Amino acid sequence: VRIGREGSCAQYGMVAAEDIAEGYCLFQVRRSSLLMPANTDIATLISKDQVKLSATNQWVPLLISLMYEQNCTSSRWRPYLDLVPDFEALDLPLFWESSEVEKYLKGTGVDLAVERDLRMIESDYNNLVLPFFQRHEDHIKLQRKDFEFFKKMVAFVMAYSFTEPQGGNQGGDDDDSEDEEGPVTSAPMMVPVADILNHVTNNNAKLTFGKEALKMVTTRAIKKGEEIYNTYGQVSNLHLMHMYGFAEPFPDNVNDVVEIPVTRLLAAAKESTGDSDTDLLDKKWKFLVETDVVADDDVIVLGQDGIITDDVCLETLKVLTMSGPQFADHVSKGGWSDAESESSSSSETGLDFAKIQQLDSRWKSLLKRMGELHLEGYPTSIEEDEMRMKSAASLQPRARYSLYVAHGQKMLLKSLLDSCGEIS
Repeated sequence: VRIGREGSCAQYGMVAAEDIAEGYCLFQVRRSSLLMPANTDIATLISKDQVKLSATNQWVPLLISLMYEQNCTSSRWRPYLDLVPDFEALDLPLFWESSEVEKYLKGTGVDLAVERDLRMIESDYNNLVLPFFQRHEDHIKLQRKDFEFFKKMVAFVMAYSFTEPQGGNQGGDDDDSEDEEGPVTSAPMMVPVADILNHVTNNNAKLTFGKEALKMVTTRAIKKGEEIYNTYGQVSNLHLMHMYGFAEPFPDNVNDVVEIPVTRLLAAAKESTGDSDTDLLDKKWKFLVETDVVADDDVIVLGQDGIITDDVCLETLKVLTMSGPQFADHVSKGGWSDAESESSSSSETGLDFAKIQQLDSRWKSLLKRMGELHLEGYPTSIEEDEMRMKSAASLQPRARYSLYVAHGQKMLLKSLLDSCGEIS
């Protein structure tokens, strides 16, 4: 293999210099070479404060380690750190002007994720990171520990870190586990060389976690000159754009989703009723929240095959469309009763587009209006995005990838509207 810009889809990547067979180990990185808190010279200091530093998220110990190693000219990871592209080249929405986030990403959910990030980053820096270095200033001398430098370390971890799945190091080198399998519970780590590989959904290599080392292994035969791709897991365009600064065009990313605030269902229901029913809808919503069916910040996740969070969606639809007496009966039975309507019998597991077509017309009406309300949150229409997609290749990366995110989400919403059909 060779590493460089030529033949890569991004700033740099790994390209096959000759034909490579399936199951071939491209490289391995010993665990002692991973850039992680336990391997650094300040491991003992971090360990003493581990509980406090990890109180809000598990990134902080690694971020502190990176700040230390980046400041250390004699760091044993210096060759690796010097290979990392200029942090200014990490074009993550986190570093955009707020006006550009609004312009390119309004309505996609990336805009909301950036807002949350900025609040959390500032809080972690002021309450955890800076106090840590102040407590240990006799042992740690940093030339740079300012907030902007910390933000760059956050971007570095966002774009290049790996997280080991639960139990990933239990099987030994002959029983490696894949990075995308199993619930993620461990802290992130930096894996030299592995972060050179770019991501596509249809990847041809995977990172495995062994007892002594991590290995990058091909998942199929790769031709000479073909770029070698890892996978970041089953990741939607929203999260690709948020975490890595790129996205895939529709319909290439089979893991793409739209996250629709569940409150849009309530808004749709209120639009379809008279003023006299508004109080009843508010009571229904309060009941759904109090019984932990929904929370005000929950989302309905729509994917390429239909609604993924079908349990939340179906129960919410059922309650919102109940008559007054049906709702009273439902409440009296602690939420375990069924509405005396045809629609209650439609509550089957799973809610793909074919099943949506079979739902009660009242349910489909609410789902359709929910989708329409969400479409209204984007600054451009589906038709406008379709026109721009024809010349997407000529757009600057920031505009192109943002278009991929918004256009892909709108196409999923269009599928939802189509499955609901004409409401009589």
